[in-house]
Amino acid sequence: MLVASSNFLVPNATFIVELVAFLIVVFILGKYILPRIQAPMEERQATIRQALLDAEEAKRRSAEAEVEYKRIVGEARVQARAVVEEAHKMAEQARTERRQQAEAEYERIVTTAGTDIDGQIRRAQEALRQQAADLAIAVAEKVIGEGIDRSAQAAFINRTIDQLATSSGGVTEKA
Repeated sequence: MLVASSNFLVPNATFIVELVAFLIVVFILGKYILPRIQAPMEERQATIRQALLDAEEAKRRSAEAEVEYKRIVGEARVQARAVVEEAHKMAEQARTERRQQAEAEYERIVTTAGTDIDGQIRRAQEALRQQAADLAIAVAEKVIGEGIDRSAQAAFINRTIDQLATSSGGVTEKA
């Protein structure tokens, strides 16, 4: 036995007891302890798997949302350009309308002013004629010394003024 005890390849009783104890510990660990440890680990792994799936889904949704966002922004830009163009058109149309209104108002004012000026010229000419006739009659009465028929003399003076105006090239306009 001495040879057998010195040979490390031959198992001795201590080794067998240790092996049996080890197997009992492994059996107990495998039967009672590992299932308790494995269940939370499997739950944690399932939670991690679900989190990864959720992250992938969130990433996909984010990509879809970004595409939708870009589409909406593009549509908004197109609409904004259309609104700006429409505003420019409306502004140009309003400017044109205001310009036309201003030109029409200008023409109306010029026409009214011209009519007023023509009326004032006629009134001034009539007033000048009347004054000239009154002056001529007054001078004639002083020179002759007797009364003169004012209406006949006024008609005569007006004819004379008209003849002078015609012969002088229309310096004064005929009323």
